[in-house]
Amino acid sequence: MNSFNSDRPMFDATCSKCGNETQVPFQPSGDRPVYCNNCFREMKGQETGGAGRGGFSGGDRPMFDAVCATCGQPTQVPFQPSAGRPVYCREHYKRDRM
Repeated sequence: MNSFNSDRPMFDATCSKCGNETQVPFQPSGDRPVYCNNCFREMKGQETGGAGRGGFSGGDRPMFDAVCATCGQPTQVPFQPSAGRPVYCREHYKRDRM
């Protein structure tokens, strides 16, 4: 496994999908599945619909109505907005983060 930070400790684990031994940069707790790089990449591609957009493709994930703090347009977000915290439409979220 290629490590982007050689000082980061790695922990032995068994991939929940293929059963191969792997190493992960966190201590597996046993209450969540752990995946090897290949299975993780494969699953990540399914979430984004293989289009490389990033994020989830939607599916059954609940969406919440909100108003963009920059342009004032209605939008939907995959989390319950909190009072006093700004929410941005897709366009402004991407533009302001780049």
